[in-house]
Amino acid sequence: MSFSTEASPEGVPLRLESRNRIVQVVEYSHYPRRLASESRQVAYTQDRSDSGLGLDLPERVRPGELLQITVRDIDGKTEIDGLARVVWCQDSDGGRARAGAAILREDGERRMMRVRGRSVIATPSANSGHVLGSR
Repeated sequence: MSFSTEASPEGVPLRLESRNRIVQVVEYSHYPRRLASESRQVAYTQDRSDSGLGLDLPERVRPGELLQITVRDIDGKTEIDGLARVVWCQDSDGGRARAGAAILREDGERRMMRVRGRSVIATPSANSGHVLGSR
C-alpha cells in the first residue's frame, strides 16, 4: 500500500493509489495465532486497492501486526487468501475498529520479494565432467 506523508483530519495516512469502494466478507486471524483455540473472526472491506484493504473489524488491531486473511466475493468464492500487515487502526462506532492493511502475500505467493539474477559461481573441472562444489 503506498501512502503519502500527509494524513487526513482523522489521522489516517492518505493513500497514493486509487481504491475501489466495495464491501466484501473477510475472515481473518492473527498471524501467528496467539492461542491454539483462537478461531477466525469476520470483518468487512470498506475499500480495496491493488496492494491493500480498508477493513471494518470487530476488534482493534495494532499497526505492524500480521493477519491471515481470506476475502470472499458475493458468491462465497475466495478472491484473496494471504497475509496482510496492519498499517493503521482507529476506533469506530459500536466498539468496532477501522484499519488499513497492506497485502504481503496472496495465494501463497510472496508479492513483496525481490528476485535476484542468477550468476555462475562454479566452473567445470578439467579432470571431471561435473561442476565444482556440486554433490
